[in-house]
Amino acid sequence: MAVERHPQCVLVAQEMATARLLAEWLTDKGFPAEPIMPAAIATPGDSLGFTEETFNGIEVRVLSAEHVKPAKSAIEEMKDEVTAVQERRQKRAERTGTVNAVCEDCGKASDWPALAMGTTETCPHCGNYMDVPDPDENWDDVDFEAADDDNNTEASPADPDAQ
Repeated sequence: MAVERHPQCVLVAQEMATARLLAEWLTDKGFPAEPIMPAAIATPGDSLGFTEETFNGIEVRVLSAEHVKPAKSAIEEMKDEVTAVQERRQKRAERTGTVNAVCEDCGKASDWPALAMGTTETCPHCGNYMDVPDPDENWDDVDFEAADDDNNTEASPADPDAQ
């Protein structure tokens, strides 16, 4: 027997914490939502009055019917992103061996377990943070200098000549 859902239900969660988190995320995306605990369905009991209740999950409902389709689309996109992250984590967890990484501050090399690829670690030589490269991630086209330049060109309130 299929459970009939409210027309504005966009997802059914098994835990209230998950339902609340998703409702907050949808609200932040512009689709106000709330978690709703539907009434439990009881099956006919025995002569002593005992019944078995069936839990059918916690509905996450958008407050406006016009938001149902776009909210479901946003959830599907998020699921794809989560799946991709989970696949990358699984691939990293299956790696073996070590990787050599050079600290950008002190210039010394360190060996790291393959599991540390793609993470930020503390350099064992100087104590500063260092990136352990991941061969599956390509950062060649990212211009980190441009981001620093953008932050430095803003006028400082302490410097009247800069305005």
